[in-house]
Amino acid sequence: MAKHSKNLQKVQDMLDGKSTRKIQSGYIPTEETHKVGDTWTDSDGKKWEQKNGYRTNITKLATRGIVDHKCSVCEKYIVKPWDKEIFKFNDRCYYCQIDFEAELKGTGKYDEWKEEQDKRIKEDYIKKFEEDNAELVKELENLENPFDMTVANALANGEVEMTINKNTK
Repeated sequence: MAKHSKNLQKVQDMLDGKSTRKIQSGYIPTEETHKVGDTWTDSDGKKWEQKNGYRTNITKLATRGIVDHKCSVCEKYIVKPWDKEIFKFNDRCYYCQIDFEAELKGTGKYDEWKEEQDKRIKEDYIKKFEEDNAELVKELENLENPFDMTVANALANGEVEMTINKNTK
């Protein structure tokens, strides 16, 4: 309760004019006007640039996507999942790839190009598989007989019962 009475006393002193503190009744911000192309630093240290109708924060990072991954035709950043999938094989974004294929179909060269693409993709998969499994292939080459024939021999020699018992209940 003592805290409340101190606050009340301060308010009463202010109303009576006994307060020495300045009273701030409002705040009018200074209006900064920037022209298109102007750059400035705000009070927090961020850099800004005025564009046509909006402001952008200037950073050292790329605006979108990874800098190294741009479409070879339109130079758009590759950020959308469908663009990434197409870019892996063709170095183009989705829409540029559609335009490219439509042009090939118009000239009658699409089937040739598709066969070459399929062949290249298959060769790449085989190459990647061989690289990933190189150690396993070396181990198999070092074995005298990489196939275990004991199960096949047991079945062939009749050492395993080959009848199926049916439950008749």
